[in-house]
This record gives sequence, C-alpha cells and structure tokens, in this order.
Amino acid sequence: MTNLTDIIFELSAPYDNPYQGSETRVLFVCSAGLLRSATAANYYASKGYNTRAAGSSSYALIPLSANLIAWAQLIVFVNKENYEEAMCVFKDEDNAADKLVNSIVLNIPDEFSYKDKKLIAALKTQLKNILPVTKKEKNQNEKS
Repeated sequence: MTNLTDIIFELSAPYDNPYQGSETRVLFVCSAGLLRSATAANYYASKGYNTRAAGSSSYALIPLSANLIAWAQLIVFVNKENYEEAMCVFKDEDNAADKLVNSIVLNIPDEFSYKDKKLIAALKTQLKNILPVTKKEKNQNEKS
C-alpha cells in the first residue's frame, strides 16, 4: 500500500506543454497557502504570470509538494521560516531540494489579510527586480 508521503513526492504530470502558456510559472509559498501566497498568486496572475499558491505547514490548504516544486520555474517564499520549513520537509528529495535552494525568500510577516493593499505593496517592492513586466501587463498599460 502506498502511503501519503510517497504520493506527495511522486511526480505525475508534464509541465512544459502548450496549455500552460508561455509566461513564467511562479509558485508562491506561505504557511497555510491562504493569505500571503494566495494574494501574491492572484496579483501576479493578473499581471500575466502563471501562478500557484501553496503552504509549507502541515495544515496548509494546498501543501507544498514535489509536483508543485517541479512545476515552478520560480519559487517565492514569503519569509525565511516558510523556506526553512520546506527545506526540512524536502531535504532528502534531491530534485526538490536543489530547486528550493534557488528560491527567492522575501521578508513578509504573517500579519496581512487576503488582498491587503499593504501586502501587495510589500510584494511589489520586494519583487520589482525579480518579476519583470509581462506581455499582458505591457498590453494593459498601452490600453490605459
């Protein structure tokens, strides 16, 4: 019988396919995957990025998994604690651990509600040199 851990760590989907689009696949990770990472995923999806949100804690709505790590071209942790928690979970999974080492780690505390304007401002400030303007965002700006 396969246990839950084996299922979580099993890779099962092709990620580079025409249905994913051509924009960068960005995975945002906070504790529960509900507030900070969900806000970031929502905001950057509106800018044209292909985004997902997950949580590093065991109680996360969508827990960080090997599939999500493999899917992502860029992984953004909202703070060091979430990054360290993920590194502990995936330390023995070579492919996942290698990708996590190259993650972006922000400094956003767990004090914001979903879509909080101050949270969005912090995300924009901390990611301004990391997530460039997409084709979709350029087109939106030209129409304004």
